Amino acid sequence: MTADREKNCEKKVKIAELKLNKILNKIDAINLNNYFISNLNIPGSNSKIKCLTLCVGLKKYFTLALIVVSIIGYWWIYSGALITGCFVKLPEQSKSLFRSPEDCSMCINVNDVTRLANISAEEFEDLYAYNTKPVIVTDATKDWEALEKFNFNFFADFYRNTKMGRKINDCFYFAYKSGLNSLSEVFSMDEMRANLSGDPWYVGWSTCYEEETKTLRKYYNRPYFLPRTAESDMVDWIFMGGPGQGAHMHVDSVRHVSWQAQVRGRKRWQLAPPPECLYACVPLAFTVHSGEILVVDTNRWYHKTNVLPGDISITIGAEYD
Repeated sequence: MTADREKNCEKKVKIAELKLNKILNKIDAINLNNYFISNLNIPGSNSKIKCLTLCVGLKKYFTLALIVVSIIGYWWIYSGALITGCFVKLPEQSKSLFRSPEDCSMCINVNDVTRLANISAEEFEDLYAYNTKPVIVTDATKDWEALEKFNFNFFADFYRNTKMGRKINDCFYFAYKSGLNSLSEVFSMDEMRANLSGDPWYVGWSTCYEEETKTLRKYYNRPYFLPRTAESDMVDWIFMGGPGQGAHMHVDSVRHVSWQAQVRGRKRWQLAPPPECLYACVPLAFTVHSGEILVVDTNRWYHKTNVLPGDISITIGAEYD
């Protein structure tokens, strides 16, 4: 491709991805609301049974309609890029629409998150590393500089004023409900909004370059409890925002289990089993405090987050195999 055509393709694909992400976010939220609507504590057993029957019955037709609408939506959104010969890859987020049913043994008898401290890598591997029970390790960030250094100004300087400013990335960026459509917009916010005194915001992004990841990892270490043979890609995730904001209910399409370290602020998590496990499992809710690390398989647990009042929330995460 010529340079002009590459730029034109990038622009078309970016616009398509922004449109599609909005659709997928709405679909994820509606799909998961089916679960919570079905679990409403309606007075009277007959009322609850009627609600369950209605919701489960409607879900079959609703899911089919979503699939049809999604296929049409994909064609409509991407046609502008495809007819120009641009290569377009369907986003990972779309996989949640067509995922296979889960084995409900993943969540049966899981009634709460487990909190751990001073656990060996061997014990963690044997008991927690590769199952679906969510755990919080409370003592794994004691020596991390990130707890003191990471704030909005740190990342703004890192992406605007250092040599990383020449590589400011949007390869995996989530605007959520912030209205900020790129990292460039995030770090161009006015001071009032950046300090959480203006319009609320919450965003997420991944590192895209090895140099970027290595530089950030100077401020945090590999969690001591991870299995000694476990490896991670050179891709980390950062989620940042203010109180009252967070990620909508969704399920991920990443490759492995992940750890997520809360380096600033507090975040309330809600986990829900997949809809097909409605009668076998229960939803979970818990708070992750600054300095704690949550380990959870976000490919199987639906999850939603909400930043609690107080400091800005900054979370660093990574997968491990």
